[in-house]
Amino acid sequence: MNISIIVPTFNEEETIEEFLKKIKELKLQLKNFELIIVDDSFDNTAEIARSLMKKFKIEGSVLKRVRKRGKGSAIRDGLKLAKGKYIVLIDADLQYPVEKIPALIERLKECDIVNTRRLRKDPFHRKLLGLCFRILVFLLFGLSLETQSTFRAFRREVKEKIDFKADSWAWDVEFLYKAKKAGFKICSYPVIYEERKLGRSKINISTLLKMFLELIKIREILLVVS
Repeated sequence: MNISIIVPTFNEEETIEEFLKKIKELKLQLKNFELIIVDDSFDNTAEIARSLMKKFKIEGSVLKRVRKRGKGSAIRDGLKLAKGKYIVLIDADLQYPVEKIPALIERLKECDIVNTRRLRKDPFHRKLLGLCFRILVFLLFGLSLETQSTFRAFRREVKEKIDFKADSWAWDVEFLYKAKKAGFKICSYPVIYEERKLGRSKINISTLLKMFLELIKIREILLVVS
């Protein structure tokens, strides 16, 4: 297996069909790949995904979990199943350009981790919240790259060496901090980030507050370990 594409999903029955159609279109380019969907949904996302993966002849699996345990936890479970030389993480909400997956894999010839930088148009309040979050990440972890883009790719060696513990949305920060500290080369790759047209966003003020608290908790744990 050459490439493992891991997709954490939560109530994406409105977007999962279009997402899988886009994955199907990549079959000729990617050739030897597997798709791993880790689903915490309360809707029919998992059932739809299984049916369509069979219909489109997409190799892989759908892991249906009994309750929502967090995005970091979902990705960690997906990584346990991944057999590929290269790992790709992406959401199924159609906000990230699925067609850019081959470009990220190609970029892995130059670095160990390809971390996407989202090019997006946000209202003022979201820009302000994003700026505050980036400042906090820099002050606590010394990371100046974008940490909250779910779309990234990395070599299997990174998966085997980096063990992140966070279950929440803030898992990215812990993952990238540990990867940087371990000496892995991280490249940035800009992508157009689309506004969500179907389904509902999972991000709100409550989520951001939880992320702030999680960052502080992660930093305290890392200080104890080091």
